[in-house]
Amino acid sequence: MEVRKIKDRPGHLLFWWVGIAIAIVPYLAMLIRPEWRASWFLPPGRFADNIMIVGRHFLIGATLGGWLWFLVNRVNPLRSVKGWWKQEVPLNWIWFVLSFLIYATHNILLLFNLPFGPGELVFAGLGRALTALIVLSLLWLSAHIASLASPTRFRFLPWAAMAVFPGLLAADALGILFWKNSLKFIVNKIDEEGSFDLAGQLAAAGMTQTSTGILIGVALFVLVLCGLCWGAAKLSQWISARHFRPQFALLVLLLAWVGVAAEKGSGFAWKSRKALRMEHNSYDIHLTPLKPEPGLVSFSAVWKDKRRPEIDGTSELRPDIYVIMIESVRADAISPEHAPFLSSFRDQECQQLGRTWAASNATHFSWYSFFNGQLPPFWSEAVDVARAGGELPPSPFIEILKKANYRMEVRAVCDLGYNGMSSTNFGVPHVMDYLKEAAHGSEFDQLTIPQREIANFAEMKEHLQNQQKGGNFHFIALDSPHFTYLWDPSFEPPYDHYDENAAFHAFPNADDIVRVKNRYLNSVAFVDSQIEEFIHMLKKKNQYDDSIIIITGDHGEEFHENGSWFHCSSLEAEQTSVPLMIKWPEGTNLPEHQSASHLDVLPSLLHYFGEADSSYAGLPGRPLLKVNQEEATQVTMTSLCGITGIAMAWRKGDYSATFRWEAPWSNELPGFLHLDDLEGPEGSLDLTTKEEWEAALWKYFPDVKERLFVEFERK
Repeated sequence: MEVRKIKDRPGHLLFWWVGIAIAIVPYLAMLIRPEWRASWFLPPGRFADNIMIVGRHFLIGATLGGWLWFLVNRVNPLRSVKGWWKQEVPLNWIWFVLSFLIYATHNILLLFNLPFGPGELVFAGLGRALTALIVLSLLWLSAHIASLASPTRFRFLPWAAMAVFPGLLAADALGILFWKNSLKFIVNKIDEEGSFDLAGQLAAAGMTQTSTGILIGVALFVLVLCGLCWGAAKLSQWISARHFRPQFALLVLLLAWVGVAAEKGSGFAWKSRKALRMEHNSYDIHLTPLKPEPGLVSFSAVWKDKRRPEIDGTSELRPDIYVIMIESVRADAISPEHAPFLSSFRDQECQQLGRTWAASNATHFSWYSFFNGQLPPFWSEAVDVARAGGELPPSPFIEILKKANYRMEVRAVCDLGYNGMSSTNFGVPHVMDYLKEAAHGSEFDQLTIPQREIANFAEMKEHLQNQQKGGNFHFIALDSPHFTYLWDPSFEPPYDHYDENAAFHAFPNADDIVRVKNRYLNSVAFVDSQIEEFIHMLKKKNQYDDSIIIITGDHGEEFHENGSWFHCSSLEAEQTSVPLMIKWPEGTNLPEHQSASHLDVLPSLLHYFGEADSSYAGLPGRPLLKVNQEEATQVTMTSLCGITGIAMAWRKGDYSATFRWEAPWSNELPGFLHLDDLEGPEGSLDLTTKEEWEAALWKYFPDVKERLFVEFERK
């Protein structure tokens, strides 16, 4: 029986739909009963990955259903290998060349972010171009086979998916150019809070576009791409009758794979070890078994469990405590030129802490480490409890004050529902006496961010007029230095030469960077003026000397120092070194330090309130008020690695060590870590053996193993 005689019969359509249904039924079941979640379906924060899983299963199910119909009827839709070999299809040379140019350019652009020599750059670029040919050939053949199995009216679906591919690559390239993060990473974050919240993610990123507008734009983008691809097919047909054929796809696939294998294999003989490793780590797709070792040396690790301090809460000390958390303020933004008050406050009235660090490069991770004194990955465990509707105790920072009968007031200009920032720090239900936030759609949310800050400071000043001195905790979060970098029109900024549109440039020149950074520094100056006014009020009301005042940033902000904008893309100092200013009550003994971090704040408060040393002994930080301590290694961690892949950094003095692991952390810390680099004052250390790298690691960071790990052994 011929294909045309059985194709498009009701049975063919039925088999095709049944194949699809079987493939996607696990996902439909999840919509009815979330607890029926398929084991291969990834947790929140992996939205793009899950879309690809569902799409792949859809196409596999459709293809198998259609081919099963042919098998039942004992028909080979290929007719013969020879016939299939020469079969022409609509998606053709023009599409293939266009896709190749976009894909190869996308891959090669990444190479310019790596420290390659000219020879390494040329050959790595050749390898990536050949990889693009392999991927496109495989995709084309997969779409072709899926199309053959589909009923005639649905044959366009695999090719429509292929039509979108060049556009997705172009969008991915833009994401990497602007932010050092792939499109997949950006889309993954849409459901990071456990539900689809595009509006929340846009607001958190400082974007003014509505989620509806974004979705309409994406839909139009996809339709235009499909139209362009179909037009390319028709243009190719008009120019020449020769379409793209399976024989060409298979030939390109074979030759390109041989070329990639040769390039990778020869590279082991002459490329530097670092170049090989960095090239491999920068790409998701590797099509040969030839790959470098994942790091200079790899370790198996057993991490210490999260330990909640036992708090006595019997202290009679009741200083007023003020915590001011400034969004996106990096340490070097606090200077006399644009933050004169905070610069003077840090140098003259606060404990001298040297170089200070956030625990991570993202707001929700840093807040969690600040209030809980825990490593950022433990945020995942806490937020999962909150998402499941369970009770969650407040952070130890809040607990110690509640046990001392403090009145607790929190004012934020953002929505504290974002990534569970309220629940993971203030408890579920929260234990604040007063909590004000900019929930989406609220009257407060309709104000500009600078207006919200002005209103919150004014309200807090008014409340202080009627509050008895002592036993008050005030937390205020300021967002003006977050992209798009804002200030109130009544404020006169220090820099006139700034970017009016707050735009990130894909290929910035020196002046582009200066103008964007000046806009950011203007917003820092605005915050500086607000804090100055508030501190002067405290002094005037005699509420300053005996208080604890902590002023810090949640993370830094990069202005292309390492080829990136914004934050959440690396653990470089620009994104993780933040001010940490602590003014203690008058008369407190204040030892100086070379460095400190958010992880040290909770142990310091526990020490100040007279809690036993055992209460903070199991925490990764150390009390900053305790004298005669060995300087500690500062640890920063993230799952938002960008294309660097660096998930953890250790820093002590002039030395730093960076690590990566196989996948971003979720609820569990990784069991295997790979040392990516170990740098000193002169750059990367010049060592050769794994034993030398391991010895150097513990020479420069002797305290980390005891603080963080139960076991940490070289594999």
